Amino acid sequence: MTMTKLMSPSSSKRSNASFTLNLIFCILPLNLTAFSPNGAIAPSARSPLHGRSPYSPLFQQSNHELVQASTTPDVLETDAAPIPGGEQKAHRKPPWMKCINSVVPANVRALNEAVAMVANVTRSEANELIEMGAVWAKMDTLTGDDVMGQYYEAPSSASMKYADLPSGWGSGKEYDELYNVDKEEETLDDYVERQMSLRYRRILTPSTIDPGTDIRVYPHPRRFPSCYEFADPNRRLYEDTTFVVVDKPPMLPTQPEPSNYEECCPGCVNLLMGPFKTITGEDVARPLLCHRVDSCVGGCVVLSKDGNGQKVFSDLQRQRKIKKLYLAVTTEPVPVGMHVHWMWASLNARGQSGGTPCQFVTHTPPESRKKAQAWTRCVLEVVKSEPITISKDNGHGYDPGDKQHYQSTIRLVTGRKHQVRAQLSSLGCPLIRDTLYQPISGMTLESLEDEDAEEEIDKALSTVRVPTEAIGLQAHAILFAGVRAKARTPWWGDGGVGGDDFYDS
Repeated sequence: MTMTKLMSPSSSKRSNASFTLNLIFCILPLNLTAFSPNGAIAPSARSPLHGRSPYSPLFQQSNHELVQASTTPDVLETDAAPIPGGEQKAHRKPPWMKCINSVVPANVRALNEAVAMVANVTRSEANELIEMGAVWAKMDTLTGDDVMGQYYEAPSSASMKYADLPSGWGSGKEYDELYNVDKEEETLDDYVERQMSLRYRRILTPSTIDPGTDIRVYPHPRRFPSCYEFADPNRRLYEDTTFVVVDKPPMLPTQPEPSNYEECCPGCVNLLMGPFKTITGEDVARPLLCHRVDSCVGGCVVLSKDGNGQKVFSDLQRQRKIKKLYLAVTTEPVPVGMHVHWMWASLNARGQSGGTPCQFVTHTPPESRKKAQAWTRCVLEVVKSEPITISKDNGHGYDPGDKQHYQSTIRLVTGRKHQVRAQLSSLGCPLIRDTLYQPISGMTLESLEDEDAEEEIDKALSTVRVPTEAIGLQAHAILFAGVRAKARTPWWGDGGVGGDDFYDS
């Protein structure tokens, strides 16, 4: 795959450049904040997706299945060089991963005109792409000297200049901590790549743009039809002057995708349950996310109407004053009791690329406090694990076969990436439908000490896949600062294990 150069001339020198398109696959960091062309936060009192069908030919993508969205031939990305005498290994990518990098030509100043030319769509369709959040632009241009200077100079506020506000901003954490940057291990190439990616900002409103500006367009945004399940008012579990707790449907991300800013939990709640007002009566442009729940997991998600509520929730979470209850379904009984495991810290950071897509854990505590700094402790308590019966006739599409299923009630003590999924899998009790962790069931980092087991792990990793259906896990209930909320019956039905004991604790 041919990539564009990371270090490019300034936009002023390229305003007369020929209008060439570089078609590449790319994945951007999932930033929660979107900016207008002047750098300010773009207003969005009501979503531009209101009334738009998720099955529009322009945006055809349903239930995470790969759907041919246009007559344009599929583009293949290769992950290895051609092998003499053999075929080059290639992986087919879904249409929503395709993006187009280009430069606004000298005679164009309207963003929708530039997008229409780049994506080969009408101006009306270009406006829809912009309003959905499928268009990004480099609002400022750093020269090569600027990037090098920031890398070698002492840390300063300059590093924030070209970055969207990360999740957790305002919590007192420094920039490097928020982005999980290890200065001792980060190479110059890594730094340059990170700076270049942070310079892209999402544009949410049709507007003017300077010729020579780099733009990035996702012509076939990833769609999430489950977004529109928030039209059901019963999905609003709790609301007060600060917080809103909703029952998120499975197969909906809590954070925006690079190609779709609207169809995520905050955007869909704002669209179908809003508008909201703060305690002072001010309009809420869009509720703020307080924590994450995996896309393939449904259940309780807390949103805040202002930044102060977001910070209060973050403080409570840090002080372990938030109680979370999960329901999990497996085909093996999960051992009851407290379970403590350790994840390799560098692989636990959300938004980080590289490494395995799933999280391996170890059952062995670190040998010393110094070594423990490289590990992240994961703690959960299995309150009970009871046999249940799942009917295959209630519309969820899951066939339980003749296997016995068990529903476990789990108190989450720490909140790590994929924690419940990884810990239960390491115990040999993977969640049903969890195609990311079922192949590595019973495998832990201790297995790497055995060569035969290491080969088995490599083989298992080659079969892991991100789930395309709701998995057997629900964020069932949450309790904090006097707020109590419990999700409705999970997709697999009423297994007879409720969360009432959670409310009495």
